[in-house]
Amino acid sequence: MSTFGDWEFLLDGNAHELRQRASEKGTFYFNIYGGVDDWLDCPNDDFRMTTLYCEGEDDPKVIWKIGHELVSLFNGASVLFKKDYRKVSIHKLAHKGVSVAYEPPSSISALLGVPPGVTRQQIVDEFNNGKVSSVKFPLIHLATENKDIYFILKYLDMPPGWVTYYKLMEAVETFAKGKSVDLETVTNQRKAFTNTSNNFSLSGLDSRHGFKELTKKNNTAAMSLDEGHEFVTKMAKTYIKKAHLSAPYA
Repeated sequence: MSTFGDWEFLLDGNAHELRQRASEKGTFYFNIYGGVDDWLDCPNDDFRMTTLYCEGEDDPKVIWKIGHELVSLFNGASVLFKKDYRKVSIHKLAHKGVSVAYEPPSSISALLGVPPGVTRQQIVDEFNNGKVSSVKFPLIHLATENKDIYFILKYLDMPPGWVTYYKLMEAVETFAKGKSVDLETVTNQRKAFTNTSNNFSLSGLDSRHGFKELTKKNNTAAMSLDEGHEFVTKMAKTYIKKAHLSAPYA
């Protein structure tokens, strides 16, 4: 039976960030390493990732699904802080150094759950270890067990646009209502956001509504897509901080 270290995901992405993550302790949920040519004793762009979710798995199709899902969560966490983030991708999977045939991402959406063979205290320890390196890692941890964080990160991994942003806003507001979280939303900003996302004349073909909006006089302020991203991610950050990061992880 394979151990998780037998499976290596070879990554493409921002070399500077990957090198920084590889130089730090990180977490066994998403362990990045590499970036150094040991023979020539110089940096390279050979970055790899292992994860405890591969422990005991021998089916390459399952392993690919795990890898794609973790990278998706990592990218969503990255876009939360930077709209034009250069996303990480997997360009190769190796098992004990041997290349494995590619499998495309699955359309199935489901929580990864708790990694195999770990205690709750180990999960807490890894959460704290990851937090030292980057806030992205605790978000990945939370997204493996909590549907609210999972959906936030998955929406953010989708192509940017008003339809996606509006769905994310609705999701965050629903989660916040369920947990009695004050999102501190500025009413005028929300009106400008919904006005733009709902109105064809302002957001064009990406509008959630149709041509009829062209005939309506619209005096509400509009937003650019960058401003829309800032508005909805600020809302998501406020929710995450209050609902999950304001108290010790347990």
